[in-house]
Amino acid sequence: MRTLHSPSATHEPHDRPRSPEAHGGTAVRNGPLAIIEFDGEGHNTFSTDKMRGITELVWQLGDTPDVEGLVLYGGDGRSFGVGGDFNEVKDFTGGSEVNRWIDACVDMYRAVLSISKPTVAVIDKYCIGIGLQLALCADWRIGTSTSDLRMPELKLGISCILGAPLLQRRVGPAVANRMIIGCDRWLGATALSDGLLDELVAAHSDPLAAGCARAQALAEYQSVPFARTKAFVNHDLLLDMERARIAAIAGHRAGFAAGDAAQQKMRTIVGDNP
Repeated sequence: MRTLHSPSATHEPHDRPRSPEAHGGTAVRNGPLAIIEFDGEGHNTFSTDKMRGITELVWQLGDTPDVEGLVLYGGDGRSFGVGGDFNEVKDFTGGSEVNRWIDACVDMYRAVLSISKPTVAVIDKYCIGIGLQLALCADWRIGTSTSDLRMPELKLGISCILGAPLLQRRVGPAVANRMIIGCDRWLGATALSDGLLDELVAAHSDPLAAGCARAQALAEYQSVPFARTKAFVNHDLLLDMERARIAAIAGHRAGFAAGDAAQQKMRTIVGDNP
């Protein structure tokens, strides 16, 4: 998209902060904003290494003085994210690999929740599982008519512990319960009315441009009041996420150790993302 590739808005490649081992995302400068475009292809899955890379990139940009706001973006024509990397998760047996995976999830969420600068998630196409949880950490979520938001963990045979506090704090217990237990999908307009999205762009509009405009508007707030307010608003959620980290590790280790239910579900979707 033009915003990403315009010479006037984009630093040269050697100026772009890169996440460790080139796994995670690429930060592209657009004036005072930084757009984090996730590494990967297609619908975007989140491996342990990719989540660690995104975490490092968020903290790095959060500490960069001339960056005033962050935009999280799946990439032109790509989904925001469809959850864990199925090729990685299908081989989990309930050991220490689960600890590393859950730690990478929670650390990524904490980074977005904790940095003092405004964050905007631009959501197109699928936003599922880890992808939705990451989007819920942002200060503002912009979607399109084709946005498809889901938390289908229980249908896949795995616990939905990390998603619970994020949904309960962001949209309330009623919507959270319907999403977690029902495992249904929320399309653009319904996601907006239920509070999963804060803004819906018009048909044929550029969602990334809308995301940058919103991030710019938020960045124009006085930085200290914004940072103090964000820290207060997210304080209890950050505590909830630490409690969820412990419960999720135990729950996922038990679930994957039990074997067949979760693993068979994972194997049916490897190579055939939603």
